[in-house]
Formats: sequence, structure tokens, C-alpha cells
Amino acid sequence: MRWILDANALIYLIKAHLADIFIELANNNVVIDSSVYKEAVDDGIVQNHVDALDLKKFLERKQVPSIPVDISNDLGRFKDAGETSCYILAKQDGVCVTSDTRAIKKYKNEGVPCMQPDIFFLTQFLEKKIDKKRLEDVLDALIHVRATTAERKLEILSTIKQP
Repeated sequence: MRWILDANALIYLIKAHLADIFIELANNNVVIDSSVYKEAVDDGIVQNHVDALDLKKFLERKQVPSIPVDISNDLGRFKDAGETSCYILAKQDGVCVTSDTRAIKKYKNEGVPCMQPDIFFLTQFLEKKIDKKRLEDVLDALIHVRATTAERKLEILSTIKQP
């Protein structure tokens, strides 16, 4: 399965120091669109966001492909180029990972596979790729960078039945 990251998911994963584990769990099958790269890296560097430099180094080190996507036919339906490109890539083949709840609603209405980062890690737990302690640590890291909430963590943990 191919995982398509949008700009906010990339930024949250870098800030939470979870990008490496995400790539590992995704079996290195992660892509981004060139407009997502521009938004998260190029624009971030111009705006002096330290995380943008970390993200650039990470993407280079992990050799995450940045795929140019023609968004002209769908751009009017979405908030911006990154949201549009994630939609197109996920529609073709994959799952969009985003923390943008508004985008998730749009994607689901269009029948496009998508999920939030916390749900990605829950899925990895359910598939026994990470243990409960690791899941809790990941959720805490996501809470710390405001990529999820304490309430959502409790909701996620209440759905699993493991000591």
C-alpha cells in the first residue's frame, strides 16, 4: 500500500520525532506531491521554520519521492494545491495521511482512502507491528505537538483490549 502524506502530517511527524518510525511501518512506501514539498519545505524555510530544514533533510535521507501531479481539474474543489494533490494521488492508488479533519471529510465523501496519523499508528498496533506501550508513546508525542488530543488518545485506547 502506498501512503501519501500531506504537509501538516509531514510537519507533525517531524515535530513529534515520529517520521522515521512512520516510514519504517509504511515499508518505505511513502510519497508526497511536489506542492506538498513546496508548502512544507520551501515555504517553511522562507518563513524560517526550523522544522522545515529538518523535514528537508529527512526527505532526502529517506529518499521520499516527490511526485508532480496535475491538479488543474480538481483544484477548485479543495482548499489548496497540497490537499488537491493528496486527493488525486490517494484516488489513484494509496491512502492519504492528514490531520486536516475538513480534508478528511471531503476525501471520505469522495470515497478516497484517508486517515489521521494517530489512526495510522492504531492500525499498526492492531496489525501487531507495534506494541501497546509504543502506541501510547506515539499518541503522547502526537498530543505534545497538537496532532491529536488527550481525549482522542483515551478514545483510541478504549477501543483496544490488551493489558
